[in-house]
Amino acid sequence: MAPRGWDAALLYAYALAAPATADRIHLALADALDTEAGHQALLVVAADLLQSVSRGDHPQLAGPLRELIATLP
Repeated sequence: MAPRGWDAALLYAYALAAPATADRIHLALADALDTEAGHQALLVVAADLLQSVSRGDHPQLAGPLRELIATLP
């Protein structure tokens, strides 16, 4: 079972490569993302995607994902 907010976090994390789109997604899904559960989901998603980045997938997400992690409480 995925953490609460997983789907919203996954959509937002993949959109980080397109900042304007990511901003719109965050605004639309803020009620799911801007909660403790949402922050936890974002951390799990970011860790999973960074693992994929380390294997060569979606290299454009490396910087934005690290920035996301640094901003989460």
